[in-house]
Amino acid sequence: MSLIIDMHIHIASKERPDCKISNAMLSLPAFAYMVVANGINPLDLAQRFDQTIREHILGVLNTSATVQKGVLLALDAIYSEDGRRLEEESHLIVSNDYVRELAATHAKVLFGASVHPNRGRKAGLDEINRCLQQDPRTVLFKWIPNSQVIDPSDRRHTWFYERLAELGVPLLSHAGPEYAIPLPNPQADHQRLGDPRKLRLALEVGVTVIVAHAATRFFPLEPYHYLDELAAMMQEADRNGQWKLYADISAMCVLCRVGTVGQVLEKIPPHRMVLGSDYPVPVNDMPPVLVRNLTFEEYLEIITIQNPIEKNYHQLLAMGFPASAGTKAAELLPPWALG
Repeated sequence: MSLIIDMHIHIASKERPDCKISNAMLSLPAFAYMVVANGINPLDLAQRFDQTIREHILGVLNTSATVQKGVLLALDAIYSEDGRRLEEESHLIVSNDYVRELAATHAKVLFGASVHPNRGRKAGLDEINRCLQQDPRTVLFKWIPNSQVIDPSDRRHTWFYERLAELGVPLLSHAGPEYAIPLPNPQADHQRLGDPRKLRLALEVGVTVIVAHAATRFFPLEPYHYLDELAAMMQEADRNGQWKLYADISAMCVLCRVGTVGQVLEKIPPHRMVLGSDYPVPVNDMPPVLVRNLTFEEYLEIITIQNPIEKNYHQLLAMGFPASAGTKAAELLPPWALG
């Protein structure tokens, strides 16, 4: 039986010298909401930030009865086009070393690396290779183009795609708007980097591309909504038989996306869906209108699940997402992810 893998879980650190979370990010309403909604004690966070976050995230993953593995995600700093590391503009940095250490000491954790392509070919390849030469090896690479200021369509990144295609390691790329991490100015320009059509180059090179959040908007009526564009790309992938294109269904169990869930189910083929939670983005109790095939007792059983990663998985199934999404990551990730 294939493993059920949540392939989209975040971690943060502000006490390690190779990691960072800025005061601007800590001051965001989105961060405050995550803390409160997930029952994290703000006093514990103020006194022992890294320990509190680490124990909370790992505790949730380790106590999920159904989800057997979770990909914990690193996030590289912003780099300028000439390869300079832009520390001041980088609001969240989670080093590859930190996530690898957690994967080495926790059996349910898989290592998701992040390498900014503006590091340049030599430095970037060195970091990619390092993430694959030391155990545990990375199982994917993660980008948030909006906040990391990466244009996935830039042909100067072709070397990055060629290496991932050669290795058979997927790229998990955020799509749609980004609000949890502050964006450098001009913010509107950087939000447009979340357009999944910019990932065509990676697909043409042969990379397995997983588009996070099915490229959907977060708030109703906002402009950065690319579900139709992603659905058209999925149809093109089916026609050409070449593109390895998938969508993760993370952060679907949030009330802001109530009106979006039905559209995702209608427009994204089930065989291209991959399980994710985006935890610690809170997992809300979804309204009964979205789980109308359940009895009231079954609905109550799901919303009383305390573990948010577990609740996310069962709510997705109840809303009509396919069970195959839970095991899809086991098909897409490299073989060492399943060892």
